[in-house]
Amino acid sequence: MLVVTQRYRVDWGHCDPAGIIFNPNYFAWMDAGCHNLFKAAGVPFAEMMRETTFIGCPLVKNEAEFSRPAYYDDVIMLSSQVESFGGKSFQLQHRFTHGDDTLVVGNEIRVWAYADPADSRKIRAEPLPEDIRQAVSEDRVVDFST
Repeated sequence: MLVVTQRYRVDWGHCDPAGIIFNPNYFAWMDAGCHNLFKAAGVPFAEMMRETTFIGCPLVKNEAEFSRPAYYDDVIMLSSQVESFGGKSFQLQHRFTHGDDTLVVGNEIRVWAYADPADSRKIRAEPLPEDIRQAVSEDRVVDFST
């Protein structure tokens, strides 16, 4: 499967007063991992949103297991990949590490979504197109760190 990696330096604003990372930051980074994965696969989300009724891949479930904390000024690595495909959904796994230590493993379930033509305030999930499934299933690693 395609794996997208990104390094993050834990800044003071990511921490509580004791210098330990505030765990909700991981969920924002997991969301970025999902979007970077599709960018790395060549999926033109912005173009699709402008030219079709595609609205993205909304999150329907997420969870995380926190094994070790990160601290102020740590450089941590996020690795994100699709773990499995459902009929109209897909599951992502996000792994945060510091060196050889696993800090957090997160899982998300998302749907491939379009605006409902009968009511644009509603969405409808559809199967992930086969070409996009194949693109995120390629066996390669892309580093999104800057």
